Amino acid sequence: MDFASDLEISAVSKYDKIVDDLVATGLSVFDGFVSPLQQLSLSDEAVTMYQRGEFRHARVGRGEHKQLRPDIRNDHIHWLDTSAPTAIQAAYLGELEMLRLTINQRLFLGLFEFEGHYALYPPGSFYGVHYDRFIGAMDRVVTCILYLNQDWQAESGGALKVYAGEDHASAHFPVEILPQSGRLVTFISELFPHEVLPAQRNRLSLTGWFRIRASLN
Repeated sequence: MDFASDLEISAVSKYDKIVDDLVATGLSVFDGFVSPLQQLSLSDEAVTMYQRGEFRHARVGRGEHKQLRPDIRNDHIHWLDTSAPTAIQAAYLGELEMLRLTINQRLFLGLFEFEGHYALYPPGSFYGVHYDRFIGAMDRVVTCILYLNQDWQAESGGALKVYAGEDHASAHFPVEILPQSGRLVTFISELFPHEVLPAQRNRLSLTGWFRIRASLN
């Protein structure tokens, strides 16, 4: 799979290029979605929050059924307050808002908000194969993952492994995507089962979802 870069985009905006990918395959991998300064600022903020103890062990399930399952996932997360973001987060959320508007304009998905969290995987951590849409809940429609790992090499592991899914057979899958800083992975949440493979070093991302209103389900 060829990964797009902002250096390749001229007349077509990066937002349109991502939507083109979603139309073609349901999956987009775009390098350099935010500037190097934004990448570093988000990474530094997340690491500082982690060191201050503001991350929690991630759980699986939803609502009252959430539970710790280190056999399934063992990363640490910090949810963003999108109603009162930090200045660093606000700049990134502005980029996502442009992407949301472009998706809605072209695909008519009715996306109305973004929810997301920082995720830190210590060495050896992983997340088993899963879909981002919970059973019985259809509000998460588009997944967006921004990676924040400087100088990531293949030998460090930690790839996002994306499978085709039952309704989306393709010879291009499965595909392994390294979590390189500035890389934005976007996909239709219900289409692709995926997993995070174990890494040899701390692995950091800002992961989230564009949602539709529950009343529309």
